[in-house]
Amino acid sequence: MPEQAVISTSSTLSNNGHWHTLLPFLFRKVSVLTQRQRITTPDADFLDLDWARRGHRRLAILCHGLEGNSQSQYMRGMIRACHDHEWDALALNFRSCSGEINKTLHMYHHGETGDLDYVINEIVGKMDYTHVALIGFSLGGNVILKYLGTTPQIPDWIVGGAAISVPGHLASSAAALDEWQNQLYSLRFRLSLRKKLKQKAEQYPGVLPMHKLGSCKTWAEFDGTFTTIINSFESAYEYYEQGSANNFLSGIHKPALIINALNDPFLRPPSYPIELGEKNGHVHLHTPLKGGHVGFWYPGQRHSYAEKKSLSFLAKYCS
Repeated sequence: MPEQAVISTSSTLSNNGHWHTLLPFLFRKVSVLTQRQRITTPDADFLDLDWARRGHRRLAILCHGLEGNSQSQYMRGMIRACHDHEWDALALNFRSCSGEINKTLHMYHHGETGDLDYVINEIVGKMDYTHVALIGFSLGGNVILKYLGTTPQIPDWIVGGAAISVPGHLASSAAALDEWQNQLYSLRFRLSLRKKLKQKAEQYPGVLPMHKLGSCKTWAEFDGTFTTIINSFESAYEYYEQGSANNFLSGIHKPALIINALNDPFLRPPSYPIELGEKNGHVHLHTPLKGGHVGFWYPGQRHSYAEKKSLSFLAKYCS
């Protein structure tokens, strides 16, 4: 059930949304120790997993956002919070995000759950953790919600998940990134993705229409031109429909927390699924007034609001 109603349907953007988003990105410093493990996927690609073990019986699997990685500040913050609350942590790097381009044409996207499922069953499932939780940020939050809503047989030891700053309705979030006030973020994402596209074009000559890269002015055009080819979608519309977590919330049967701040500059009203949360008692929507996009932190705090909220929620289901 939603813990706080969305008070406006016009826009989730407030004067402080950008500041709350940028504050931890610019000023938060967190140091954690991780150990990398490279695994081979069934399609002969690889995934890089960063482990932060402290000998706890509980494990949190962390999934990063668009063009993030296991060392993004919000991932390192959650790792430290996990340790302080007696959880081990496993930070998953999606394909192409660990510092080395992956081997297959296929990379990662908002609706890709296959790699997460493989890690859960083939890696974590063979270990001796008593409880395992999923925590995702932005794109990563969307991935874990879709996983929880579409996977036929989720292991009993998966207690649930927490999804932070989730663009559960991809079409509206893509349009939000096109708006003038979000051009700084959009440019950062585009520059990172363009570098990877050039690497893919070298790996697979003639497959990607690189001559169209400069003419893609909107995210829908970019996704319709490149994301579709890389990840085998017919159109941007199909990608947004199959990738939007909102379309799969009704299938969730494990406790799932969604934390979406009302001043998130990337989210629009469709990404605050109040009615869907009301219909499914397993889905808990929390909409604080402030927090920005994957923010929720102020100087002097050891743990962000989202870290504390997520871990306290998940701990309730570990008895």
